[in-house]
Amino acid sequence: MNIGIVGARKYQDKQSVIDLVNSLPAEAVIITSSCKGVCTWVSETAEEKRIRVKVYAPDFENIRAWFEVPKRYYHRNKELVDACDLLHAFISQEDGYTGGTKFEVEYALKFGIPVQIHWEYGLSQIYYKYTFSFIEERQELFLAWEEFFFKTNLEIGG
Repeated sequence: MNIGIVGARKYQDKQSVIDLVNSLPAEAVIITSSCKGVCTWVSETAEEKRIRVKVYAPDFENIRAWFEVPKRYYHRNKELVDACDLLHAFISQEDGYTGGTKFEVEYALKFGIPVQIHWEYGLSQIYYKYTFSFIEERQELFLAWEEFFFKTNLEIGG
């Protein structure tokens, strides 16, 4: 089973991440990124436990303009989620439900991948094929960024 584990860089409850990885069976494959915090803790703990880890990183080759960088991160996030059978997302108390982790959760739910949300120092909730009651219907975040840059026609130094 491919188990995705992602989270906010400002998530502080390292032990909860370690506990999750230690609870996984040895035959699991962990899907994560190389971001600091949750993802690096996952990789370190999985290595100690000898669980296979696939790390997804954005492709920065042939970037011609600065606005392509966030697009590459969101593309990486899509690839990461697409590889998962289940996604665990750690949400920081400081930043809440935002950024790349928010995108990954919404993207997973959109395509029927179960998501377990771990709130910092708090509850854990699982969602499957349902939207969150506090999320309005709106355009996918990746496409929203793409539209913003298309409309403004920004270039490096411009």
